Amino acid sequence: MDEFLIAVRQFLLVCGAVITIGGAWKVYKDFKKPNDDLKEAVRRHEEWLKRDNERIKSIETLLIAQEGIKAELSKHSQMLSEHDQRLEADKMRGNLTLKAELAIINNQLADSGQDKLAEIRDEIQEFLLDKN
Repeated sequence: MDEFLIAVRQFLLVCGAVITIGGAWKVYKDFKKPNDDLKEAVRRHEEWLKRDNERIKSIETLLIAQEGIKAELSKHSQMLSEHDQRLEADKMRGNLTLKAELAIINNQLADSGQDKLAEIRDEIQEFLLDKN
């Protein structure tokens, strides 16, 4: 029976050692867990910060490009406005020229070749009415 008690004591001793080592390991892991969690959070935040910085740089590049496009668009809009003004002036000049020619034709009608000149006058009047 003594051998049995010695075997039981040794078994209990081994079990106690295993439990003690397991408990110590758990205490060590619990002690280290906040530090590991903090390291993981910092690593994750650094990753997010890197991605955000890349996005900000791409947005800044896009804004710079848009400013250049806006300046170019403004320049072209101004040129278009100037061309529109020139076209309007040319239109008015053409109308005045046609009116002067009509006056000459009307004067010529009084003299001779009235049929041909009347036809030309009507054609010019039709053009003026249709285009302007």
